[in-house]
Amino acid sequence: MNPSNAAQCLDDLKLLAKVSVIGEYTYCQRLTHLSKEFGFNNLHHFQKVVNHLSDDMIANISTTLMRRYCEIAQPKPGIAYYEFLSVNNDTRLRFYSQWAGWDVFGQEVRVPRSLKGDSAPRLRKSLSKTVYIVENDRQLLAWRHRWHGLCYVPKDLCQKHMSEAFERKNAVVEGDRNEAFPLLNAFNDNYATWYPVIE
Repeated sequence: MNPSNAAQCLDDLKLLAKVSVIGEYTYCQRLTHLSKEFGFNNLHHFQKVVNHLSDDMIANISTTLMRRYCEIAQPKPGIAYYEFLSVNNDTRLRFYSQWAGWDVFGQEVRVPRSLKGDSAPRLRKSLSKTVYIVENDRQLLAWRHRWHGLCYVPKDLCQKHMSEAFERKNAVVEGDRNEAFPLLNAFNDNYATWYPVIE
């Protein structure tokens, strides 16, 4: 067992407790409540047991805590976000896009379009579905490989992990569409598909 994994798991619990709304509970009461939800007697018991678990078991608890956090986290103001969609058992990612131009084969080139984060809570409410807000590398990787679904990713994480989606604009050529090739995709819903390199 790696001690840093246990410490990260505790940090994940604390982060979830900060954003959770559980009646009139204080932060400390929320920590106890969440510890009990995971089968522990209290926070002290959570810490004691997690310190002796295997890395795989700690990872499962951490992933669940992160998922619950990302389901309710609010976007930070003044930060550009990008909307991505991951589907289970599919290596492709879809993203909300904007037109960048035509490529040499007469196909549309689309790149991720930035959105204001405050649209995520509205989507959660209007669609009655989960919209994850990720804030760090661990959360992003867990979403891509475990949770899937609709996710808002801040600009800095996109630049670090999804730069290939933005580099598509390098395929744009000057001039009108090359009519020698048929148009293969119609982007009626502003979503484009990307085949990322698996991390």
